[in-house]
Amino acid sequence: MPIYEKASVSDFLAIASLDREAWKLNNNPEFIPDGEHVWRHWVDYALVYTAKEAEKVIGVILAFPCINGTWCVHKVFVDDDKRGNGIGSKLFEVLLAEIDELQVDCFLTVDPDNNSAITLYEKWGFTERTFIAGYYRSNENRYELTRYTTNKKISDI
Repeated sequence: MPIYEKASVSDFLAIASLDREAWKLNNNPEFIPDGEHVWRHWVDYALVYTAKEAEKVIGVILAFPCINGTWCVHKVFVDDDKRGNGIGSKLFEVLLAEIDELQVDCFLTVDPDNNSAITLYEKWGFTERTFIAGYYRSNENRYELTRYTTNKKISDI
């Protein structure tokens, strides 16, 4: 059974390593994932939660504040061998409980073809959907999904 906790500085190298592995499953794996430098900052200044088994990081979720007062849920990933066990859902539960306490809106982006992720995000209250063509490059479209503080809190779901 994984332990879910806020990431500490001692976790950032393991997080960056797992990020590199998870990124290989992306539709455009040739582009560079976030590196150790930015993960070090996120662990210090953003909301980063980990799932660990036997002290090994097997899942991560990250949200950071934006200048407009919202929070961006930027990343969630789970070790490929551990997927399908509810770890990503539990990470969302832990993160969104803290965002609810902050009483702020949050958003994330998702590949429009990733229907399973969209269904999961909608379950968590990300109800407003905006299509953005060419979000990264001309052939990489995204949905921006927003979760408002007026939505149900995690404890109500």
